[in-house]
Amino acid sequence: MPTRLAHRILSGYSVITDAPVNKGKPTLFVFEQADTFKTVFQPASGQRQTNPNFSKEMVVGVVLPSTGKSPKLTVSRVFVKDSVLTFRYIKQTDTSKTASVQTTTVTPMLLVAIPKQTVLSARLIENGRLVQTIKRREEEDK
Repeated sequence: MPTRLAHRILSGYSVITDAPVNKGKPTLFVFEQADTFKTVFQPASGQRQTNPNFSKEMVVGVVLPSTGKSPKLTVSRVFVKDSVLTFRYIKQTDTSKTASVQTTTVTPMLLVAIPKQTVLSARLIENGRLVQTIKRREEEDK
């Protein structure tokens, strides 16, 4: 039986320019330490951050390809079964009409803090479809 995890959305962050994201498709990140978190995400200027507590929590991040129109992202479920973390989210196209076309691109993302878990691999599911699986790297154990 999968263990459904309580989660809280983190806000006030942006993706670092040279972050290791997949071109053209969603990228899943799992962070257990503040140092590795800071290699991908930084505080967004002019916004207040909700900070993770890495002594009790870990952070799951999803970064989508840059776009001119930001989609609406909603966390569906976060659960662990047999040390496999599954992060399910729903991506909806923003259908609201804007008076002017956005000239800048945005990088849609979701950042979620969850209670610390033993995670050997993680799966990312978008709109019911598996889009990425990552395995824990040995150097992250240190």
